[in-house]
Amino acid sequence: MNNLFLFTGEETLLLYEQTNSWKNAFKEKHEGDMNLITIDGISTEVGDVISQIEAMPFLGDKRLIFVEGLPEAPKTRNADKVTKKDEAREKELKKLVDYLEKIPETSVVVFVQSKPDKRKGLYKKIVQLGNVKEFEQIGGSTLNQWVQNRARKYNTSIDFSSAEYFTSLTGQDLWRIDQELKKLGSYCHGTPIDRKAIDHLVIPTIEANVFHLTDALGARDHKKAIQNLHRSVSAGENLRQVFYMIVRQFRLFLQIGGYLGNYPTSTPNSVATSLKIHPFVAKNTMAQLSRFNSPELKKAYERLLEIDVALKTSGIRITTEDQEELVMAIERFILKFCAKA
Repeated sequence: MNNLFLFTGEETLLLYEQTNSWKNAFKEKHEGDMNLITIDGISTEVGDVISQIEAMPFLGDKRLIFVEGLPEAPKTRNADKVTKKDEAREKELKKLVDYLEKIPETSVVVFVQSKPDKRKGLYKKIVQLGNVKEFEQIGGSTLNQWVQNRARKYNTSIDFSSAEYFTSLTGQDLWRIDQELKKLGSYCHGTPIDRKAIDHLVIPTIEANVFHLTDALGARDHKKAIQNLHRSVSAGENLRQVFYMIVRQFRLFLQIGGYLGNYPTSTPNSVATSLKIHPFVAKNTMAQLSRFNSPELKKAYERLLEIDVALKTSGIRITTEDQEELVMAIERFILKFCAKA
């Protein structure tokens, strides 16, 4: 069917923009939004959804209906006790599933849901009959190219190397990336975005700060590592959370190092699958791992566990307002680690 669509996928910014693009194109072609309908598929009665799809266009030849959220059974359903309300809702959903084969040519129906339940009959029927546009998460060089293209929207530019550095600070969240690019575009006034502007304006994610901190440890650059630590403090991050992410990173080093010892030809994707981590995390950790050796990683992990014990036994006191003792403990860890070089 060329009049039934499903927009789905983890990249919700791309999904949102595709939806708006279709709406704007329809309004331009049909001179207004008289036949453009948006329905909340979760809260709207199934009968009303069908009625909107069945309705004839008003002073036009087409209606465009967006159903945001796939209609589903009540969330409160008790598997041990099926109520009359549950049964009625299931019957209505079955009607909608069967009705999809009868959508009039005058109606274009677009279901929109980022993460649909693929076990449900409605989802399966839409996939069987319609067209699925899936907006998958992007990363690596594809993400950096997207950043370069997106920068033009804000009357600026960024080279590939700077885009790569930029996304190492922002992570892969396109909504966040877009906001940071908008900010950089205003700051640069048409000149290219460089690392100096990025360092001045972009607030890194906790994950990015920890990544750059451990990267600095690999280079035995204690100044840069401490600078990244204080960047988290200045941003008002929960330092306890930062600390446990550092612990997690060293645990990943040990886990992935052990795995590669047994399977030296493994790819980031195979490591990610075996250890149940994100491929992006596996790739970055593997890249950093070559700068450490196993004995120093084990020793570092032991030191981090000592800090953890002190945190949990009040050996290190920390409050929301005063994190100084933990800052000093992490700084000592950094200095000891880098001094071994």
